[in-house]
Amino acid sequence: MTKRPDIDTIRAALGARAQQPKPFQPHPDHAAVAIALAGTGDNLQLCLIRRVEHPSDPWSGHMALPGGRASPGDRSARAVAEREAREEVSLDLGDAQWIGELSELPVRIAGVATSMVLSPFVYHVGPETQPLTANCEVAEAYWAPLADLWDQSNASELRIERNGVAMMLPAIRFREHLIWGLTHRVLTLFSDVIGLPLPHLEQ
Repeated sequence: MTKRPDIDTIRAALGARAQQPKPFQPHPDHAAVAIALAGTGDNLQLCLIRRVEHPSDPWSGHMALPGGRASPGDRSARAVAEREAREEVSLDLGDAQWIGELSELPVRIAGVATSMVLSPFVYHVGPETQPLTANCEVAEAYWAPLADLWDQSNASELRIERNGVAMMLPAIRFREHLIWGLTHRVLTLFSDVIGLPLPHLEQ
């Protein structure tokens, strides 16, 4: 039986990571997301969103974590994640909820490297979930059982075509949607850091 991630394991793993302060410039090429958890023990919920569909958004309609690009008033990458969570789903995050951070990830769009980087931050909002109110950028907001990410039956794949070449990308099934791409990379990094790697679909 697959071990379910619990809040004590997550706190210990992130607390053991020595993070050096990183220089930050509030530039749109720097983005951040919040891995926001709620619950107790191994009965944890994860905040997920589905982005609205928009032709100018490279992540149009994707399943995602609350987050976005830096704005001029942001003091740090963490402030970006907290502002975006508040704006997108009315989720209040701060020092009392913060657990730790993950390593920055380079951002690729349609498989092509960009100048963007993404900073993920992990939070625990408490034993109970908080109400989520989606703004105009969010089609739906959910609290999803965190353990479902480790359920082998939810391991899936997405077939896409790039430059005439068919590719199969790892994904996680959530309801009628798939979590893939950048969000899947963030969650895979999170799972590796806490010592419980996500299962991937066996080929």
